[in-house]
Amino acid sequence: MTSHIPLSDTVEIRVPLQGIAVFPAGLPRIPGGWTEREWVIQGRSFRLILPATPDAFLDDADVHAAFERDEYMPYWAYLWPASLKMAATVLRSAWPSKADVLELGCGIGVVGLAGLTQGLNVTFSDYEPVAVELAVMNARRAGYSNAQGLVFDWRQPPNRKFSLIWGCELLYEDRNHQPLLCLLRQLLAPEGKVWFVDGGRMHAEAFWKMIPTWGLSCQLFDENFQTLAAPRVGKYQLFEIRHA
Repeated sequence: MTSHIPLSDTVEIRVPLQGIAVFPAGLPRIPGGWTEREWVIQGRSFRLILPATPDAFLDDADVHAAFERDEYMPYWAYLWPASLKMAATVLRSAWPSKADVLELGCGIGVVGLAGLTQGLNVTFSDYEPVAVELAVMNARRAGYSNAQGLVFDWRQPPNRKFSLIWGCELLYEDRNHQPLLCLLRQLLAPEGKVWFVDGGRMHAEAFWKMIPTWGLSCQLFDENFQTLAAPRVGKYQLFEIRHA
């Protein structure tokens, strides 16, 4: 069982005014370079390496070519505001000891890192190999040697089971909904649970309506873990999904 402490609008998230330029060994050169920044979430300090200027990817020839091939966008390079709130929610909840977590679309890894601080075994996953390398590096730098990485396409999930699956800001395009639901049905352990956090995107309702057709059930919660009757636009919401 997971217990929850309400998440108020005054979640302690302190963001520094500027980062520090870094040149991390083991990571490739990227448009705009790398930086290091610190966030304090629920009293815990998270010092992370991340892309210094994510918008610089939008002018990169390789990104343009990848978009032409498969509509790829470098979303992993951005730290989305909802991920900080999801990390706070993870930190304010109690979890089964050493449960296996798969984080989908891990980006720089802040949500999975919050899970590691809670004693969970986290596998960071993303379509972009650099994102997985970065998330694992951030975890290892924080002292978590048990962090794992997994690169895969949601349309071709691995043959594994996880008791917890997390994802933040994944519902931005309708074309992703069916692959995500197919993936959940395959990768989620029989008694497992999914947390998808959404910042209130317009496509979230379409995803919510599809969930029962895939043999899954869903409860919606707001930032204070109060039940929602339906998805909302422009506000944080948490989808808790299980096998029906």
